[in-house]
Amino acid sequence: MKMSDLFIGRPVYWGLAVAIIAVLTVLGFRLEHVRAFVPFQFAVLAVAMIAVGAVMVLYRPGERATREPLDFDDAS
Repeated sequence: MKMSDLFIGRPVYWGLAVAIIAVLTVLGFRLEHVRAFVPFQFAVLAVAMIAVGAVMVLYRPGERATREPLDFDDAS
């Protein structure tokens, strides 16, 4: 089995996932969700917006997102 079959997606997406986990971990260890909930919410929203923006900018048409092709006829 090739690693590219196991880990679908470009390395930049995996790096983005690691960065998101790191930011949320730091916020959690600092207890931001308890001490300053509103700034915590804005931080989480900012991380989400940056992640979505990065994926929109970095996505290439025709890129594979799932292991198996999506069959929209089975979605009933």
